Amino acid sequence: MNKALATAIWILTLITAYWMGLEHDSGQSNNSVVASFDENMDESTLPEKNNFVLPDKGRTPRPMEIPFEAAVSVIEKGISEDLIEPSENPALAIKLGSSHPLERLEAFIGLLKEPNAGAIQTALQAYESLPGGPGRFSELKILAFAWGKVDPKAALAWSQKQEHWDKHVASGTIMDSWARKDADSAITWAKENFEGEENPYFVGIINGLAESSLPRATDLMTELPYGRVRGRSAHILFEKVWNQGEEVALHWAEHLPEGSLQEFAYGELGEKVARSNISRAVEWVDSMEDSSIKSAVSEDVSREMARQNPTDAGEWVLQMSAGESRNVAMQEVAKVWARKDPTATAEWINQFPEGTDADPAIEALVRQIRKSDPQEALIWAASLSNLEQRKKLIAETEAVIKAQKFPTGRNSR
Repeated sequence: MNKALATAIWILTLITAYWMGLEHDSGQSNNSVVASFDENMDESTLPEKNNFVLPDKGRTPRPMEIPFEAAVSVIEKGISEDLIEPSENPALAIKLGSSHPLERLEAFIGLLKEPNAGAIQTALQAYESLPGGPGRFSELKILAFAWGKVDPKAALAWSQKQEHWDKHVASGTIMDSWARKDADSAITWAKENFEGEENPYFVGIINGLAESSLPRATDLMTELPYGRVRGRSAHILFEKVWNQGEEVALHWAEHLPEGSLQEFAYGELGEKVARSNISRAVEWVDSMEDSSIKSAVSEDVSREMARQNPTDAGEWVLQMSAGESRNVAMQEVAKVWARKDPTATAEWINQFPEGTDADPAIEALVRQIRKSDPQEALIWAASLSNLEQRKKLIAETEAVIKAQKFPTGRNSR
């Protein structure tokens, strides 16, 4: 078996796994991310660690590498010189326009494994000839990444002429590619070509920069203003560190600035651990002292636990010490449980020990049932102990009842 055939089979295997739904939808990092994180992190400039240690664990499942990252590997490094040579393969145009997605993707990857102006033009023509819609997003990402490596400014100029999600996918992927090669130039361009705080270009930049310097990507993310861009960037970075193992993710979370970002990271970590081992997650929460971080972890762990077994989740939160952590956990359990079985949720609340603050659970139940059973929701809303919250919830529920009675918003005459 020659190298070309072996490589083609390898690429097709990765892509086939994607189409079968075996892959995750976020880009994954390679082992250099861990090395750069450990070697480049300046401990003296970071806040003091929180002494949170997860209980001993078994092997934590790792996300698999997705086909786009496999394509990126081909484009960045090249695999073989004889996989697909456009000038020597007259059937290339047919493959690029094939209705078979695997054959088409193989052709795009092969054409752009060592991108140049000619290859970009050929791929661009092939892409634009494909039917519109999400069915060609994979080809768009491969084209955009390769073009971003060759001429990112020209690629971005083209992306601005695209519509809807095509524009979003293309520009983000171009910035990702550009930042891997020259992050400083990508950052400068992004600042010069967008007005406002919610600069979407930074999502792609941070994704690409993390491949060479996770600490710098993290610093850039923390400098962003509070909003969707920073939230999306934080999620991307968390997935990258999680892919390197639980210890790396915990280390990363410990060194984030205190506040919403650190709470987000700990919450995500709690949810990941809960999905693989709910007992470990519960043990971890129970070992924490009450704090904003414990509240964040409690929220995500209780949500996941309620999805798996709401009865057990309900018993657990009632055993927690009174405080904000129990309140948020109680609310999450009630929210998830009420979607599945509002009657069982109501019975659970009715069995709370005397003196238990049931308001968080009651509020979650009311918000879940007030459209399907507004009169019952109104009764529950009236049972809140907090006067101000009771008035607010009753008013909101009465508004729902009125809207259902008069759908046009007009009172009957």
